[in-house]
Amino acid sequence: MFYRVMKAIGRILITAVFWPTVKGKQNIPVPGPAILAGNHLGTGETFILWALAPVDVTFAAKKELFRTDTLWRRFAGWFLRAMHQVPMDRSGGEASADAMGTAEDHLRQGGYVAFHPEGHRSPDGRLYKGRTGVARLALAVGAPIVPFGCFNTRFTRKWLPFPWLYHPELRMGDPFTFPEEMRQAYLTAADREQAHAILREATDEVMRHIQAITGQEMVDEYSYRPSGGSHPSRRDHR
Repeated sequence: MFYRVMKAIGRILITAVFWPTVKGKQNIPVPGPAILAGNHLGTGETFILWALAPVDVTFAAKKELFRTDTLWRRFAGWFLRAMHQVPMDRSGGEASADAMGTAEDHLRQGGYVAFHPEGHRSPDGRLYKGRTGVARLALAVGAPIVPFGCFNTRFTRKWLPFPWLYHPELRMGDPFTFPEEMRQAYLTAADREQAHAILREATDEVMRHIQAITGQEMVDEYSYRPSGGSHPSRRDHR
């Protein structure tokens, strides 16, 4: 009940303040499960998708947001969990794989989860190499993937003295699934190297679907957060 009330309030406020557009909502399969995978330009896309998606979506949030060393952080972690967000270790490897357990359970129950395969926000508006978590989930569960593109979802100070979103937009693409032969090859992979090769191929396919929506230039390297903690100010690609 708390989640539904907060989502209703969020939908009203976000629509009234930012006038976001979400196209292709009919492409989200009902009933689930489904994995929503999109590019990552800024913080705006997360709460817009949360508020305006026609289904209840669970998000993977960076684990640093769930720290419990202060009272405020404990409250923030509780609130994020109440908003259906789960902690995600973005360091890669086994740490990230272990963190996918909650999302997998949610999918097996017919739910919806959303990810930004790039892991970090794009530092320059280009589409960076995807991490393998989305492919791992899709191949393990057999759930369809709904690619989506984010536009103008990075807060900027274009005309105002404080950060703002100008005409943010999300576009949902057609859902797709990986071939059953690929899924069985992954599930029966003889060793980690073979499984990783399949995950890499599947992840690259996810990123191609996202790029087909956004039109962004693709970069064959992982995104990162610059040491200063902020991203260069670049115009969002449309």
